[in-house]
Amino acid sequence: MFSRSRILQRYVLIEFLRLFSLTLSSLVFIYLVVLFFQKMNIFIKNQAPFYLIFEYLLYKIPLVTFQWTMPYGILLATLLTLGNLSRHSELTAMKAGGVSLYRITFPLLVVALILSFVSFLGNEYLVPYANAQTKYLLDVRVRKENPSSSFKNYKIWYWSENRIFNIQVLDSQLMVLKGLTLYQVNSDFRCTQRVDAREAKWIDGKWRFYDGAVRSFGENGSIQTAPFRELEFPMKENWESFRKLEQHSDELSYTDLATYIRRIREAGYDSTRYLVDLYSKLSYPLLNLVMVLIGIPFGLKAPRSGGVALNVGISVLVAFTYGTFFYVFLSFGKSAILPPFIAAWTPTVLFFLGGIFTLMSVRQ
Repeated sequence: MFSRSRILQRYVLIEFLRLFSLTLSSLVFIYLVVLFFQKMNIFIKNQAPFYLIFEYLLYKIPLVTFQWTMPYGILLATLLTLGNLSRHSELTAMKAGGVSLYRITFPLLVVALILSFVSFLGNEYLVPYANAQTKYLLDVRVRKENPSSSFKNYKIWYWSENRIFNIQVLDSQLMVLKGLTLYQVNSDFRCTQRVDAREAKWIDGKWRFYDGAVRSFGENGSIQTAPFRELEFPMKENWESFRKLEQHSDELSYTDLATYIRRIREAGYDSTRYLVDLYSKLSYPLLNLVMVLIGIPFGLKAPRSGGVALNVGISVLVAFTYGTFFYVFLSFGKSAILPPFIAAWTPTVLFFLGGIFTLMSVRQ
């Protein structure tokens, strides 16, 4: 009996992995085709070699796989696997042989748990590297811009002709540079002026600096300091010059984002929206397991005549519902309506409990 059960579980697992590889590759391919047409104008406008767009798509694969498609590929594979077994009366034969549905579907849960861990590792290592390469390819190799900035955990450095900017936090929503230090250098690369400001705001097409000081360095070593509470500072750089420097949370690994949060907390800045993103980096990979819990009852209850179209429809409905819940709760967290931890984990926990409840209601 035990040996027969193992054989059946192996059979179900092989069928699931075959369909999962098919569904995941299909979803990734669809996303890449959409990206191809979205970005083609940029490559044509800048007269970039055509092969660069394929290199760009190659670097997009980790992001598309681990953050956009894997959970829904798992859901669709679960529905197709159990739907096929049901349509061919194989599930009925297994149950007649004394094998419970829980034992039949147990390998799917184990694989989903493993894939959740793989998803976390992919987001931790592959996605940040691929995103950095994508940004470099677009800015330097396609748009022919100088590689004038770098991001290292908690600092943004930006070089613009005879000025060097160091920015602690860049807030794209409020259009604010927080913890700004500006170094003015001459042709000999000697610092002639340093401007420190608690924050710099882009208001009505002008830069306004707040709570800082301007230090001017003379050739004889003299230093003149002029503190200010508010200062309109002329710069040729506009907001767009800095906006593209921001590295979003989904482009950072969990450890890098945690370090960034610690640094901006030490600097006295609000880290709420980054905390929400940090917790979501742990909750979102578990969606792979949740999708199997949700898919098993639907796959077992789906009518035999429904076919692939019904399974795709269920996948789209579940994906849309979860996506709506997920981003609404993230917005609540970033707006401080909910605590960051609650906002990031609530959608996944709700769908997990819903999947458990529905699975327990399935007749054995």
